[in-house]
Amino acid sequence: MHGRSRHPRAFLSRVGQSGRVATWQDVEEIALALDGARPGNADHGGPTVDVGRHPFARLRWDDEGRELLQFWSFDLDSEAALADRSETFVRVDTFAVKASIWARLDLLDRTELGEVLTESWRARRGVRG
Repeated sequence: MHGRSRHPRAFLSRVGQSGRVATWQDVEEIALALDGARPGNADHGGPTVDVGRHPFARLRWDDEGRELLQFWSFDLDSEAALADRSETFVRVDTFAVKASIWARLDLLDRTELGEVLTESWRARRGVRG
């Protein structure tokens, strides 16, 4: 974890489609392979993966201690598109040009995790294509 302290985790009884719970370690493995990505820290603590001056992946926790991934998207209709997956995507904040989305890591498989991290990397470094 690059020397950062870990938040206590609650017992996770549900695993992703791959048969294994996605973790922040998976986020780092996938995200740090993207061009220009580097580990960072949020202003109020907790690890991030940054590109340029911005985080594109941030670790958060829910009230039960489950790991949440905060990521960003150019899709301003994300809230409507993800409405039927509210168990996984627990918060969507829409701003002028991007949406900030929080997802439960233990409900994402590695394929979907890779997709959301790549979208977030593009959104935070300003690449639309």
